Amino acid sequence: MNKLLHISCLLCISNICYAQPQNYNEMNTTTAETWMFIIAAVFFITIGWYTQYFFTKWKQRKTLDDRIKFYINTAHDIRTPLTLIKAPLEDLLDKEALSESGSRNVNTALRNVESLLRLTSNFINLERAESGSASLYVAEYELASYLQKTIDSFHSLAEMKRINLTYESNFKFLNTWIDKEKMDSILKNVISNALKYTPEGKDVHIISIETDSAWSIEVRDTGIGIPIAEQKKIFKAHFRGSNVINTQTAGSGIGLLLVWKLVQLHKGKITFNSTENEGTYFRMTFPKSETHYKEATHTTKPENEQVVYSKSGVPQNVSAESIPAKQTEPKSNSPRLLIAEDNDELREYLQHTLSDNYTVKTCSNGKEAQDLVESYSPDLVIADMMMPEVSGSELCTTLKNNIETSHIPIILITSMDNDKSIIEGMSTGADEYIVKPFNISILRMTISNLLINRALLRQKYGNLELTEDQNGPDCINCSTDIEWNFIANVKKNVEDNLDNPDFNVDVLCGMLNMSRTSFYNKIKALTDQAPADYIRLIRLKRAACLLKEQQYSVTEIAEKTGFSDAKYFREVFKKHFKVSPSQYAKKGDSASE
Repeated sequence: MNKLLHISCLLCISNICYAQPQNYNEMNTTTAETWMFIIAAVFFITIGWYTQYFFTKWKQRKTLDDRIKFYINTAHDIRTPLTLIKAPLEDLLDKEALSESGSRNVNTALRNVESLLRLTSNFINLERAESGSASLYVAEYELASYLQKTIDSFHSLAEMKRINLTYESNFKFLNTWIDKEKMDSILKNVISNALKYTPEGKDVHIISIETDSAWSIEVRDTGIGIPIAEQKKIFKAHFRGSNVINTQTAGSGIGLLLVWKLVQLHKGKITFNSTENEGTYFRMTFPKSETHYKEATHTTKPENEQVVYSKSGVPQNVSAESIPAKQTEPKSNSPRLLIAEDNDELREYLQHTLSDNYTVKTCSNGKEAQDLVESYSPDLVIADMMMPEVSGSELCTTLKNNIETSHIPIILITSMDNDKSIIEGMSTGADEYIVKPFNISILRMTISNLLINRALLRQKYGNLELTEDQNGPDCINCSTDIEWNFIANVKKNVEDNLDNPDFNVDVLCGMLNMSRTSFYNKIKALTDQAPADYIRLIRLKRAACLLKEQQYSVTEIAEKTGFSDAKYFREVFKKHFKVSPSQYAKKGDSASE
């Protein structure tokens, strides 16, 4: 199309230029017309060329975006079957008494699952970097311990290959700013490459160095090296040295390209030197100061990295072996779990595995989960981020913004392992965020910890351990915690109506705009007490304060706190405080509640 336009315009110009004028006037007219046609032709040629150019670029970009989306979605989809391979194998190691050969075979399978996971992560990260969608999410980390844990995770592989892996550093403590996800990818690719291409019995030595304005890490191996003629291609896509192509060492050829792109993104530099049959040396240098990352998104280092940012299942600071398997039959009053997962096999596996300790109900989408929460009243919800009808993040937002369900702990499970997705997931109010494929023992421990924390909160709320000081050490997220505000509101409404003889649970429900059933479920979940018992406890706590002041008689205090029968007041007071009101008043401030 574009070529035909060019040819037509050129023919038109040629005909005009070579036309023979009949006289002088005709020649002037012809010359003017000629230039007019030339200008018009050039204009239309230019317009046509730019139209074709931008259309081609748009088409290429759309094709690239579609390809990136397809490959990233495919890589994400692989993580669910990886979970169904990895988790049962880890369960097998934890629960069964395997022979030495059986354990070795299972560990071999697990190592290859980790390799496949690293490959999918590399591919996703590379596609993001090439498309320009990769961003930095930096937080402040203590570098010495982070590097030590990362390198320690390679010792078992080094021992298996009989390679001497050593590490030294010129600093013992260094706080610096990094994007942990991308730094993990950089270090794991370079170190795993060094171990992969170093023969048995040889050495891999790692050194970390701090200077005034930067820090660097060097990885030296005594492996096969890179042919000198091919070293210029080392950071190109799918490059593999000619001396390894015909060997049995597998590789995708994208690891070093990804490393180079992530180092550049991290405002760093990478250099290398290699001698064939002697070894290779890589040095990566990064700035220490936060000022180099002004354009990056600044995040807070998670307190519980073991679960929230568990990229490969087992976090760096937790090993699967350190988590004991807890095998007991669920009791009739065991905690209730609700699992919302659209993958049938994963949903069935989680139900089967977690039913040892919990009563488990499952559903296949977020809409079903919303309905079940109301009828089933779960103690904890596990939801996949990506589900039909209502997604896990939408489910989480709905439950956390509803006063009747905001207290339920929620664990989001996802195959999206980048920091942006993690931050978005946590911003919905999720209590934990686990990335596929995950370690089932860590999931069990996460569930247990969340339920224990919820029990501690129940005890605190149940004993009315509230403070008016929102900056005080005893306040649990006072200004933002919806549960604390709810309990504080209940307490205030009861105290404001202590002398109201008509005040009861129904009146309180009306003040809170809640149905009696919803209020009962909420109070029971938060305090483990029935509403009437909780209201009575608030009255008794107020009575105890008045008794300490010693300004009123027991009968007067009973009336002031809503007890019309002084005898009944004495009975319930003694039952709770283990002493009579009179004895409590005599003890004064020394009385222990």
